[in-house]
Amino acid sequence: MRIKDPRLVLGLLMITVGVSVLIFAASAYDTLGRRSYFSDQSSITSADTAVNTNADAAAIPAGTALAERCAQPGVVNCFSFDNTANLYYNWPTGTACDNAFKGQTNYKFGKNRQGRGNTVAVVQNGRCVFPEIDNTTSHSGAGSLKIIVPSNSYADSGGHFTEVFKRNRAGNPDGTYIGPGSPLGNVLYFQFYQKFDDNFLSTDFRCSGGECGGWKQAIWYGNPPNGSSASSLEVTMNNGWQRGVPQMYGQIGTDYYGIQDVRGCTYKRNARTGSDYTEPPCIRYTANHWMEFTGRIEVLGANNEPSSHVQLWIDGELAIDYRQAKVDWSGTSGEGFGQFLLSPYHTNKDGSQAHPAGHVWYDDLIISTRPIPMVAAGLQ
Repeated sequence: MRIKDPRLVLGLLMITVGVSVLIFAASAYDTLGRRSYFSDQSSITSADTAVNTNADAAAIPAGTALAERCAQPGVVNCFSFDNTANLYYNWPTGTACDNAFKGQTNYKFGKNRQGRGNTVAVVQNGRCVFPEIDNTTSHSGAGSLKIIVPSNSYADSGGHFTEVFKRNRAGNPDGTYIGPGSPLGNVLYFQFYQKFDDNFLSTDFRCSGGECGGWKQAIWYGNPPNGSSASSLEVTMNNGWQRGVPQMYGQIGTDYYGIQDVRGCTYKRNARTGSDYTEPPCIRYTANHWMEFTGRIEVLGANNEPSSHVQLWIDGELAIDYRQAKVDWSGTSGEGFGQFLLSPYHTNKDGSQAHPAGHVWYDDLIISTRPIPMVAAGLQ
């Protein structure tokens, strides 16, 4: 494969070392047996008739725009981020987090995702930092998921939220995935809203050991027990090289989807700053505004062939339309897409850099097998 951006060579090395420690580090997660995950295959049902057992989705007020979207055929799950009770925290023991979560359950979990754990706390500068529900800011409903990026913080600055597509009534993964061989089919649609404050978007984050590959937004990856956010079965959304332009890639960066090539927003060899990528033709991040991100991933062809189709709409406008994506659904990284992760994770972020605290918020996340209505355009 010919990679258009020569800086990706260095970036791949950075991502391989840095991102791989984000999820399932031995110090953060419990190592659990994998065999029990496959014990209840009868819980897999079709997308159009599946019973939604997610408590967050069940609490979405009837009659709201989100409730209407979540009630449409094909919807697998919805996350409103309105209720703190739907965050099941995991934290490193023997740290400041013990005091921050005193009296609460530490929901340890392994790659098989047995148990409800979905929200990971970290320690920065001796303080426990973690995603939380912000009841003062939302795209809709009573709240949103807020993650802070403190000054002098390393890669996983404010912790992260990671969840399987669907759980059974016991709180364990119910086997849901989307890909070849799944009763749900091979097409994944997703939508979420995200807001960034001025501090976060205006900071030129520094990285140790070379240039910065850019902070992430979301990762869609393989189903348990084999799924990992840094693998050959992943689609990652990020601010590549801090250009200020939403981008996507697969397979730890080795499968590069361009910038927003379908819009004529392509790599510029002589570009030195993010301002070289102007709007239009690019769609740039906007501060203090709820941005709508809608995606479609269709797994096509034989395993790991450059034939899958990945699309991204931003505020209803098509930004990415890449038809040569590689998806490894052979089983080594999962059978298909079955988990996601939300985080402004920034590989090799320099913890010695002082900068204003930045904030990002997520809200109204939908996973479906059918098109999801958008703010300004319909899916083609």
